[in-house]
Amino acid sequence: MRRWRLVLALAPVALCACAATTYDSSATTAEQSVTPSTVALSSDPAQVLPLMLDEVQNLSRRVVDGDGDGEAATRIEDMWAAIEGAVAGERPELVSGFDFVVRRCRAAADRNRPADADRAFRNLQSLVEAYLAA
Repeated sequence: MRRWRLVLALAPVALCACAATTYDSSATTAEQSVTPSTVALSSDPAQVLPLMLDEVQNLSRRVVDGDGDGEAATRIEDMWAAIEGAVAGERPELVSGFDFVVRRCRAAADRNRPADADRAFRNLQSLVEAYLAA
């Protein structure tokens, strides 16, 4: 008996909740136009390495925040691709170290490991100093 009273008490509430849905056809949404911006990277390591160092330094924070770490890793890979030939021509012994740094940056972003980004930054500092000292 109690159950029926509860059903009868809730029936009007349930029926009132089933109102018709109307759509405003005059409402419009603004189109957003986003144009990707790309900047051609120099192939001069002396110009690109400081930018790369800055990007790698900020990667750990991006990984922790979960904000733009994948994009940052892609930019680091692009920077290395732009200067790899020049570095290989001038200082071939450093290429494997730079490759390691770039792999650590990608691993940091993909696996959510800020410690990998910190390690990459420390290694990159040494590599940049060694490259620019010659």
